This record gives sequence, C-alpha cells and structure tokens, in this order.
Amino acid sequence: MTLTLRPESTVMFIGDSITDSGRREGDQPLGHGYALRIVGEWGLRHPDRTVTWLNSGIAGNKVGDLDPKIQAVRELARAYGAHLLAADVLFAGLAATTGPEYWAADGVHPTPAGHAALAGAWLRLVA
Repeated sequence: MTLTLRPESTVMFIGDSITDSGRREGDQPLGHGYALRIVGEWGLRHPDRTVTWLNSGIAGNKVGDLDPKIQAVRELARAYGAHLLAADVLFAGLAATTGPEYWAADGVHPTPAGHAALAGAWLRLVA
C-alpha cells in the first residue's frame, strides 16, 4: 500500500544526524542525504505535483537517546495504521548480503549507497 501525496502537500523529514545531513551547515536546507535525493527524484517523477519539503533533522542525538523515541513511533504507527519506514529493518536486510559497512561505514551514518537505499524505500512507500 502506498501513500499518495496531493499537489500542494507539505512533507517534513524528522530525525537525527542521518536526516540532518549537514542541512544547518551550508546552503542546502534539505541537507545532502536521503531527503535531498527524495526531493530530486520526486521532482523528476512528478513535475505536476508541487510539494513543500522541510527538513527538521537535528544532529547530535545518540542512539541511546533515540531508541525510546523509535519504539514510541513504532507504537504510534501501529495504533494509527500509519506508514512507517523502519530504516533499521531495511538496513539489516541489505547488510545480510553485503555486510553493514557498505551501507553505513561507521555503523550509524549512511554511505551514499545507504542514503540512496533510504530514498528508494521512501519513494516506494509514497506515490
């Protein structure tokens, strides 16, 4: 099942440094990671559906800080029937064939291929 964005929708990416991807350090408010890839690919695929894109990712959170939040988001998604892109599940599946370093060299932050995988998964979920 996919989620359909109507023209004039607003999408906000939220998360940690993976989402932030340098958005506050330069001239690219979407950062340089998966969010930017999604916006570019969306524009290519859907030039007739204008979307406002926002990135509110904040670098600096630690995995230990995020785990309770991740669990809460999973519970909310279940309770409300919301679409959830579980990145940990995505990367675990990908790492089974290549090893985790290919997707996140430091074990946390995606490589360019990791950001492409996140963007691709998001674009399969949203039409």
